[in-house]
Amino acid sequence: MKNLLRVNRRAGQVASVLLLLGIFGCSTVQNLVNIKKPNVSIENVRLTGMSLSDLDLAVALKVDNPNQLTADLEGFDFDFQINQSSFLKGQQDNPQTIEAMKSSSFEVPLKINFKDLYSTYSTLKSQDNSTYKIDFGLAFNLPVLGKTRIPVSHEGEFPLIKVPSVKISTLKINKLNLTGADVALELEIDNPNAFGFSLKSLDYNFQVNGQEWAQGLTNRAVQIAEKGKGTLSIPVSLNFLEMGQTVFRLLSGDNTVNYNFDGKFALDSSLPLLKDINLPVTRAGELVITR
Repeated sequence: MKNLLRVNRRAGQVASVLLLLGIFGCSTVQNLVNIKKPNVSIENVRLTGMSLSDLDLAVALKVDNPNQLTADLEGFDFDFQINQSSFLKGQQDNPQTIEAMKSSSFEVPLKINFKDLYSTYSTLKSQDNSTYKIDFGLAFNLPVLGKTRIPVSHEGEFPLIKVPSVKISTLKINKLNLTGADVALELEIDNPNAFGFSLKSLDYNFQVNGQEWAQGLTNRAVQIAEKGKGTLSIPVSLNFLEMGQTVFRLLSGDNTVNYNFDGKFALDSSLPLLKDINLPVTRAGELVITR
């Protein structure tokens, strides 16, 4: 009985081969028998854009088809890891046909949000760079082999960007008489990053005790070094005939005032991809008048 089963099995195999030969021909059957998995590689991961809130990456993947038959790529999954734990995961359909004995390349965009990053990994707030690992799995539908997932990984490093802090430090009186005063509003800009900033302009509105004292656009350039601080002094001229003697009495005494400051800073950085930054700043509180 066992011998009979072996004979039947061999007969079935021979019949299958003969059927394939009849349908596809000898060379095609040989290609089917020798089918190989495509070779998948990550060619590079490059920065394509950055801001104070996000970082854009592009992952370039390459697929080499070593077979004399086409290979169908259906899609991929990815896992972007920091400190050996997942930060971004996803899956995407990306149907395309890789021609026989040819290669195909495509890019996958990724966006890293710094607010989410620092809330997930608080230790990164004190670092200038972070390492990462990204795992991809490319899903193919291959002749003979059927559904096949091919993994590929890459490790690298990317810069960590923090928002500069702005402090309204003092309101200094430079000149005071019965008709007006010249004062200076001093702002302190603290840069926690490992690269420098250049302040190009500031569009602002400054109020004291609910009254507008100054508004406008200043183009005074200020350089803020990496891990450094810069000071911007905004001159303010006050006309008591227009604003009232209350302002004169306020400046004549040793007072603190309530202030509101709204501004939009235009910045550049020393990083090539981090240019034309708009940094909105709103501050309110008490301010000491100095001489």
